[in-house]
Amino acid sequence: MSTSDKSMQYDKEFVKRPKERKNHLASRVNKFQEIVNQTGAPPSADQADLAHRGHEVREQVLEEMKQLCQIIQSNGQKQEDGTITITFGDLFEIYTNVSDKLVGILLKARKHGYLKFQGEMLLQHRDENVIINLIRLP
Repeated sequence: MSTSDKSMQYDKEFVKRPKERKNHLASRVNKFQEIVNQTGAPPSADQADLAHRGHEVREQVLEEMKQLCQIIQSNGQKQEDGTITITFGDLFEIYTNVSDKLVGILLKARKHGYLKFQGEMLLQHRDENVIINLIRLP
């Protein structure tokens, strides 16, 4: 058998053999799985536990909305139509001593119909003079 016959035989075998496809991410996934196995996966929460947590969060947000409305009621100015108004700048100065979530609570309170104000989101310095109306208490 000559050298060229040997190389042709090798080429035929190489072509016949199917190439193995390797997943280039397999080693990363395996390393991640090893880490999870060592540390342990977090315990899965059941539906009742998730519902309980959701209820607690809703109650906490409602309490913060009540507190915000009471601050507006006690520090705002009563109008002829019965609503109480306060500027965002004044409310910001008062409420920063209570919580750092003023803008989020304002949006929630407006969504629930307790407050009314112009604009989508109020920002310090830009919206200092925006008037916030307290329509009703929670």
